[in-house]
Amino acid sequence: MGSILVGVDGSEPCLRAVECAAREAVYRAGGLTLMTVYEVGLADSASRWPSDLLEREAVAAADVAGAYVREHWPDLDVDVRVVTGSPAEELLRHGREFDVIVVGSRGRGGFPGMRIGSVAYQVAAHAPGYVLVVGEEGSAPEASGIVVGVDGSRHADCAVVAALRTASYHGDRVCAVWAWSPPVFSSSGLGPWARVDEEMSETQGAALDAVLARHLSDFPDVEVVRRVVRGQPTNALIDAAAGARMIAVGARGTRGFARLALGGVAHALLHHAPCPVLVAHRV
Repeated sequence: MGSILVGVDGSEPCLRAVECAAREAVYRAGGLTLMTVYEVGLADSASRWPSDLLEREAVAAADVAGAYVREHWPDLDVDVRVVTGSPAEELLRHGREFDVIVVGSRGRGGFPGMRIGSVAYQVAAHAPGYVLVVGEEGSAPEASGIVVGVDGSRHADCAVVAALRTASYHGDRVCAVWAWSPPVFSSSGLGPWARVDEEMSETQGAALDAVLARHLSDFPDVEVVRRVVRGQPTNALIDAAAGARMIAVGARGTRGFARLALGGVAHALLHHAPCPVLVAHRV
């Protein structure tokens, strides 16, 4: 069983997130909590919006989302929370109680053309566990398969477990993608390039197998397809994700700066992935 928390603000991307969250809750045989956050401090800003108006708008957004879920998933256990504070901070604070936090990639704020808003990015970067970021296109009901990026890092291990666990709920398969780039050799060379590439590919494939072997015994019913790709990780994952239910990725990989909450691949996927992105911070 798995409980789901989804942020609600009345926007169209939010409705796509609610749809995705409701389907996840059904598959996981868990409950769904809809949470709307409004900032009372805005009443003291230049806009001078009365706090009671902000509260009414928040309640209305939650009610609309709740009615939508109850209409389409009448057997789903749905709870509604309306709280005050910073949307990102409250989602992160309440999210400790849940297995997955779901957010729309953008809310009512931001600029046209933005792929991800500040709230979604902050939650994806700092959540205590799993965060599912749903773009404006949502996730098609007929979509299938979980794509996961693997690079041998601790964070990627978290993503592998997240992908296998999610696939087990859905009765889905996992496509594990390991992308690699060849070393830069000097002009003296180290033998025929084709042979070097072949040996490197075999080595990278063995590394992928070693990572998967640590977790497959816990999910014996999940089919796993291995894909070793010579190329850039983000491009390899996006290519593999055509028609997929979601992409699972660790918050950070083996490269980059240790202090960054999100690594380059996770950052790029949040902006360019063709399907929802599950960011894993822990197993």
